[in-house]
Amino acid sequence: MSQRVSDVNDTTPLLGSTSNATTNGDNNNKNKQGVRQHLLAMTPRQSFLALIVLAAAVFFSVYLLLHNNLPKDIPEERKDWLKFPTNAEEVQHLSMVLSDYVKDHYSPVLFCFVATYLAMQAFAVPGSVMLSVLGGALFGLWVGIVVVLLAASIGSTFCYLISYYLGHPIVEKYLTERIAKLKKKIDSKRDQLFFYFAFLRVTPFIPNWFMNVASPHLDIPIVIFYFGTLLGVLPNTLVTVQAGVTLAALASPDDFTLLTPQNIIMTIVICICLLIPIVLHRHADDPNADSKTDEEEETLARV
Repeated sequence: MSQRVSDVNDTTPLLGSTSNATTNGDNNNKNKQGVRQHLLAMTPRQSFLALIVLAAAVFFSVYLLLHNNLPKDIPEERKDWLKFPTNAEEVQHLSMVLSDYVKDHYSPVLFCFVATYLAMQAFAVPGSVMLSVLGGALFGLWVGIVVVLLAASIGSTFCYLISYYLGHPIVEKYLTERIAKLKKKIDSKRDQLFFYFAFLRVTPFIPNWFMNVASPHLDIPIVIFYFGTLLGVLPNTLVTVQAGVTLAALASPDDFTLLTPQNIIMTIVICICLLIPIVLHRHADDPNADSKTDEEEETLARV
């Protein structure tokens, strides 16, 4: 019976590269593949219900964590400020509520912040930008950068794993065509996959939630995904955390903005740096190439 299980192949077109995982004789891989095959057999409705149950359990746990660790003795006029921030004014108000509390309860507040960030990234919930700004306002520049950077990359990896194990039926039904188009581009850049993937994370042309969900179905290894995400979210992290530090010092949130000339220039420079290895590799393939062809320019423009 075990031999029959080991002979089962994953015939899923978007995940064909995993079909040989059960042939290496490793018992752990066989067990994992057995679970994988069972989850692949779910219908989109079953997959959606499983995701809802998992998300409900995670966010309820985060709610209990916040309820038990955030301050309760808040002045009546500021109680409405203790909520998830959706704009600069709410970030400033929340940071004012927590600024004194965090001095005596640094670890609980930090833990609550990280748990909230991980949960939002894992289930692709919008709002991480304002949460990153709050990180800068609460923890300062350098601690804020490290905390937000690690939380964003680890949370995105959780989303990758959730999509790999639970999201395939939904992805196969609703995102196949979009993933197939992106897969053609990624397959053409396999030799420079790390830099190309990091470049895609920096640019705003492909939403981060889509890259998190689609990556396991694009045959992007989890190691490349994690470190590519770590590098790719760096510009956004620097911008938002620095904005949070600035916002905490502003008298009015009306003066707050993310799109400063310095932030725009920094993002462009990082994008160019990530493109350099790709361009150099193309020229190395053709020693007679002295300039980019029209086709290469058009491809980069589409990217």
